Amino acid sequence: MVSVDGAYPFAWIDDAARERIRKLFHRLGWMFPVASRLGLAARFSAEQHAEINIEINEISGALGPVLDRVTVPVRYVVGLGAHLGAGAEEMERVRATLDPVLARNPNIRVSATIASNHSNILRKDFRAVAQAVREVAAAVGSGGC
Repeated sequence: MVSVDGAYPFAWIDDAARERIRKLFHRLGWMFPVASRLGLAARFSAEQHAEINIEINEISGALGPVLDRVTVPVRYVVGLGAHLGAGAEEMERVRATLDPVLARNPNIRVSATIASNHSNILRKDFRAVAQAVREVAAAVGSGGC
């Protein structure tokens, strides 16, 4: 598995965060029909986008114990800075939740920390993602992590 600036074991979702996510997607709702035609968004309503993001954030809080039990190679490509849904400080706190997991599980490693933010990695730093995929393939092929 290669995680692209996601699958962090953070648990910050509360009623205020849920409401903030709903407001953000409501404000951006006008652009989803256009973005989906360009392949830049799913064909969901703003409300559906918000609820999916809330659910993802809720699930992320339970990832710590799951990641501790991973026995196969996992690589992270970590972005920097803010993105549309979260500020730089908030994203720094989210990304820092990976550090204890890295210390506990040698199967999980950061392949690259890149300058792109969460929203732009695949467009701007696809080579780093491809390199992480190659690392996982090599680790699987050699029988090691």
